Amino acid sequence: MHMMIGYLVGTVAKLSAKNVVVMTTGGVGYNVLPAGSLLAELREGGEFKACIHTIVKETEISLYGFGCDDEKILFEKLIGVSGIGPKTAIAIVSTPTEQFMRAISEGDVPFLTKLPGLGKKTAERLIVELRGKINLDTAGDVDLKKSPAMSEASEALQNLGYDMGTIAEVLKGAPKNTDAEGLVKFFLSSNA
Repeated sequence: MHMMIGYLVGTVAKLSAKNVVVMTTGGVGYNVLPAGSLLAELREGGEFKACIHTIVKETEISLYGFGCDDEKILFEKLIGVSGIGPKTAIAIVSTPTEQFMRAISEGDVPFLTKLPGLGKKTAERLIVELRGKINLDTAGDVDLKKSPAMSEASEALQNLGYDMGTIAEVLKGAPKNTDAEGLVKFFLSSNA
């Protein structure tokens, strides 16, 4: 039975771009590999609080640290894709999530291959496997956020089992200023 660490609180004893040593009140020092957003918040001697994903291998136990749940969830989805290891996943999570999500939703392979450790085949696999699995609300899809009718319609459609990527794509083509009910009808007729 492995002890899985899910959250860690302590003091930053040592800090580098790839590694943080966290001292807990129990006197144990943990090595954590931080995502970029978490790293930006830390300073030596300062407080450390982070969501942790533990990876246990035969030879080592690695702790990956994230500033928020969304990053941890994205990381876990990424390492579920064949060809993506934790080091590549943490590098992806460290890029602005908005840009990454947009690249996935738009199928932007050239953008993805600029990320460390991502070749063309893996980038294509990522798009296929992640599109529709991650909530593209955060993809900076301004139109969906802008109008309450859009939000309401997209929520209703998600409840019907459609994924956010498809909803955003179809509703982009809806006439401006349509109310929520109209948007749902527009989606269903376009996507039938």
